[in-house]
Amino acid sequence: MFSFAASSIVVENIDRQHTLTIVIDGFHRKQVRLYGIDIPDEDQPFGVAATHRLKQLTRQPFQLKTIRQDEQGRAIALLTLTSGHSINGQMVAQGYAWVDNKQYRKEICSEWLDAQIDAKQKKIGLWSQHNPLPPWQWRKKQH
Repeated sequence: MFSFAASSIVVENIDRQHTLTIVIDGFHRKQVRLYGIDIPDEDQPFGVAATHRLKQLTRQPFQLKTIRQDEQGRAIALLTLTSGHSINGQMVAQGYAWVDNKQYRKEICSEWLDAQIDAKQKKIGLWSQHNPLPPWQWRKKQH
């Protein structure tokens, strides 16, 4: 587990499945996935827009808190802007991601579920589409 302040983190790359490559203190690279959410893949409807928004949000100063590591050694993390808002939650509230029920922990994600319901009702972002397909279902259909 690790946590880093905004001044020491630069997002070098975001791949097609939204794994961030971050550079810490100018030399240490780490692969990071966003905790508790799933973002449409780039080849999925609304995927390019979601990637663009994630890039915009991660250009701002943020802190990183690792919740756990996955089987590939990537950090599963909560990214928090200096304003106190999480990037993870912003992606959901702005209609660029789903809350991932497999990773859900109430103390962190409960307000994200409310934000997702609100975005869906207001047809914000991916919810403006007719019957959007969650990324985990999209991936199953592609294989």
